[in-house]
Amino acid sequence: MKKIFATFAACTLLVLNSAVVFGWGPKGHDIVAAIAEKHLSDKTKTALAEMFDGHSIVYYSSWMDGIQNSPEWTTKYSHTKTWHYANVDKGETYQTMKKNDKGDVVTALTTMTATLKTYYPDNLYRISEDDIKMIVHMVGDMHCPMHAGRLSDLGGNKMKVRWFGRNTNLHSVWDSKMIDSARAWSYSEWCEHLDVLDPEHVQMYWAGNFEEWFMETVGNAAKIYEYVENLEEENPNLSYQFVYDFSPMLEDRLVVAGIRLAYVLNSIFDPEANVTFAELAEKFYTE
Repeated sequence: MKKIFATFAACTLLVLNSAVVFGWGPKGHDIVAAIAEKHLSDKTKTALAEMFDGHSIVYYSSWMDGIQNSPEWTTKYSHTKTWHYANVDKGETYQTMKKNDKGDVVTALTTMTATLKTYYPDNLYRISEDDIKMIVHMVGDMHCPMHAGRLSDLGGNKMKVRWFGRNTNLHSVWDSKMIDSARAWSYSEWCEHLDVLDPEHVQMYWAGNFEEWFMETVGNAAKIYEYVENLEEENPNLSYQFVYDFSPMLEDRLVVAGIRLAYVLNSIFDPEANVTFAELAEKFYTE
């Protein structure tokens, strides 16, 4: 266990010091996973605890970023590199945009979850913990606005901006800078303050599929691009006004991602929960 922990910690440290830009930063993924945990059925919680040797999904929420620095990356995981996002250019939709032949966050989630559901209950042992770690991460990523950014600027990575006077890019702003600037909270405090939706809203966010959920992110990305482009500045400086204007979107995306992640995990480990989600929601919010 100590060896596993050391390897994971080392990978995470490398990610934090890497020039590669990922999805939500570690805190964002922790927030999404923590919210999801509050909406898991008892059966799902038990299955995950056994799979992860007692660790929570929060512990592994950024694992999929960390593996990009793993010694096994080239031989075992490199095919997942494009699974964090799906690019959609201006004037396009996910349906009309040319797809990445290596896959994207929508196709990966759709295929993986459909396959894993077929393993329950007789072939439950075939559900890989790596697959679940990836699902935990990808559901978070697909709700991060710049992960539906344009191919023309690599999801905002080539769109230069300043953040409180410091040079950066639009993708990096949404990965972690927005969260850190909006609230000086820990991930658990974010979870506590955001996860206050009533059961009706929770059920509303369960509706749809991965492609429909992702199209919400496409719409959010378009609003961000429009806002920045309307500033009509080269390398515009984003600061307090940007944080104020987009904090509602930030909070919405984090809590909705968490609720949907719970839905996805329950659908794999506790299929009966899909039939009685309304009752489960009432239980979660009344106990």
